[in-house]
Amino acid sequence: MRTLRIAAAVRHFNQPLRTAIETAADMGVQGLQIDARHELRPTELSESGRRQFKHELSERLLSLASFEYPTRRALTDPEDIDARIAGLKAVLDCSYSLGVTTVVARIGRIPEDVESEKYHLLVDVLNDIARQSNKVGTILAVTPTIESVEPLKTLFEKITEGPLGLHFDPAGLLMNGCRPLEIYRELHDRVLTVQLRDGLRDIDGQGIEVPVGRGEIAWDELLALLDDGQFGGWFVATRSQGEDRIGDIARAIRFLRQVAAG
Repeated sequence: MRTLRIAAAVRHFNQPLRTAIETAADMGVQGLQIDARHELRPTELSESGRRQFKHELSERLLSLASFEYPTRRALTDPEDIDARIAGLKAVLDCSYSLGVTTVVARIGRIPEDVESEKYHLLVDVLNDIARQSNKVGTILAVTPTIESVEPLKTLFEKITEGPLGLHFDPAGLLMNGCRPLEIYRELHDRVLTVQLRDGLRDIDGQGIEVPVGRGEIAWDELLALLDDGQFGGWFVATRSQGEDRIGDIARAIRFLRQVAAG
């Protein structure tokens, strides 16, 4: 297994950003994923502010792995769609100057009917963003809600105006009833980042997020597949539930390194 690049999604720390940076540095990660709407708005940083922020990270041997652009609604929800898309494109525009080549965002559930107005709108929006990515050098990595791989494969095939990547969330896929290893095999060339979290499905088929190593993700098999696919991107450690999220993220990072070491 090649050297792992591991980042922490510091929004889960529930700490002021600079405190969260120190916490992440103490964990021994190499990178950070930062919320570009609520933690740090790169669009509001001056050129000198960007240089200063990068310097502060480099002093702690950290870099920015990715920005996350969270939204309360699906990417193409008609309410406030213009502002949502404009905000995402603005983050893409200025990310490259901070050394960030990936912006992660959820797109919501892919419409089943490929002839529907909602589906055509999703394709048009993603092609518009892909064109922007071509210009600025930062790629959108989507986190979709799917129940099988085929709709996602079909959607990627329709995005022809520029690059579009996948933020691979094996736990999210598993909790939604998918088989994450199969999906990775089908779409490995699209995967830009991998979310480090775990999950399982209970007796009623409901998805539950659990600490990494206590769920149903076969991390040894997944790491082998990632190695076979020559994955060189970031693992992003997250924990959206639980009473000790910082501790769970730190333990997840140690667990991943132990599995990778054999």
